[in-house]
This record gives sequence, structure tokens and C-alpha cells, in this order.
Amino acid sequence: MIGRNLEAVWIVYRRALRELIALGPQTLVAPLVVPGFVLIAYSSLFTDVFARLNFSIADTPGFGPNPHYVQYLIAAPMVMSALLSTASAGIGVAVERQLGFYDRMEISPLGPSVSQIARRLGDGTRIALFVVVLTFVGRAAGAEIVNWPLALGVTIPLAAALGMAYGGIAFSLCLRTGSAEAAQAVTPLFLPLLFMSTAFVPLPLIPQFLHPVAKYNPVSAICEVIRCAYMGRVSHSALRQSIVEIGILAAVSQTLIIRAERRLRHR
Repeated sequence: MIGRNLEAVWIVYRRALRELIALGPQTLVAPLVVPGFVLIAYSSLFTDVFARLNFSIADTPGFGPNPHYVQYLIAAPMVMSALLSTASAGIGVAVERQLGFYDRMEISPLGPSVSQIARRLGDGTRIALFVVVLTFVGRAAGAEIVNWPLALGVTIPLAAALGMAYGGIAFSLCLRTGSAEAAQAVTPLFLPLLFMSTAFVPLPLIPQFLHPVAKYNPVSAICEVIRCAYMGRVSHSALRQSIVEIGILAAVSQTLIIRAERRLRHR
């Protein structure tokens, strides 16, 4: 039974990847272009500002020994791309509901969870690709990558887990409503969370009234882990915090999916 489930997940996973490739501009280009632009534009802008002011970023509290702003910034586009890439699984299941494929999966012995797992793994694969591409973009922009295996080995699973956990919210809404627009509406809601974190500036430079939000913001911890990984070390405390917070988000989103599935089953 387990072998048959794995085979079914593999088949639907490949189908989901083919769909992602066929919808390249929406699923592969858009979630990569914006973070890539942020990485290049912001790093160039702030580097030029600091140079004009004859000011060293390494002397600014919170930045640490980073000689260039891009070294600090590199984590933000990774998180942004992971969170922007979460709509496709929800859109896919909404289309499945409209075409009747989801109903057929419900009455099959395998159940509809096969499609859910496969589609969300497809999103995770896409996020992994984005992390690799953004790593090369960051390197071209001037970031130093001390240990490539460590940087990618930490960032890829962390970013993919974050995207898959957050994507469960859009997935549950699309499953409940059968509308692809639900995913497109909920996906950008992460932006306030991103900008109220230490993704772009360290905690000492954030207004005092936002300190509690930025300090306990899961994006701050995840960015710290990624930033440290690209500098060749592991921040164990930030990594533990990231795992716990992603786990909580995954539990909440999966609960929403289960409730949506039950509602469909009893409609």
C-alpha cells in the first residue's frame, strides 16, 4: 500500500512539474524576477549611499563584520521568493475541483491527499531552484559565499519548508472555494511580515515600537539562519527558532486543509 501511494505521488508530482513548466511566466519567472530585482537594486542603492557618505556598513550596529550590504541582504530575496512561490499548488487544486479531477480522486482508494502532497512538493522543488539561481545572482552582486554546500544545504530545505508551510493557507482556501483567485489574494499577505523583520535592516535600526514584532517575527530568525549559512557558520539558536515557527505554521495550515477536505467530503 505504501509503495502504491509513493508511486501515485511520484506520478502526480511529475504532472505538477509539467504544469509549472507550461505556465513558466507565472510560476517560474515572476516569483524570481521580483526577489532578484530587490537583491540587485537594494544592494547597489545602499552600497552607493554608504560610499557617498564615506560610511562603512561594518561600523553600523547589527550588521556585523559584513563589508557589503549585499552580504546582509542576501537572505531577504530567498525568503521573498519562497513565499511568492506558494500559490501554484492552490491554483492547481482549484482547477482540479473545476474539472472534476478532485472528485475522482476522492472516490479512488488513494484519496485526494496524493494530489496535495505532490503539488506542494512541486512548489518545494521550484523554491529550491529559485534559491540556487538567487545564490548566483547574489554572488554576481558581490556577496561572498564562504561555504557553498553549507549555504545551499541550509537554505534550500529551510526556504522550501517555509514556502510549503505558508502555501498550505492558500491551498486550503482554494480547496474550500474552488477559486484560483483565492491563492492570488492571500499570497501577498506575507509582505508586511517581511518588512517588519530584520530582513533588510538589523534590529538596532528598526524603530523601537516595532522591536517586539521584529524580534519574534519568524522571518527574522529564518533570515538570520540563511545569512549565517552564507557566511560559513550555523546559528543554532536561530535555526531552532526557525524550525519551531515553521512547524507551527505548517501545523496551522495543515489543520485548515484537513478541515477543508472534511467540508468537501460532507457537502
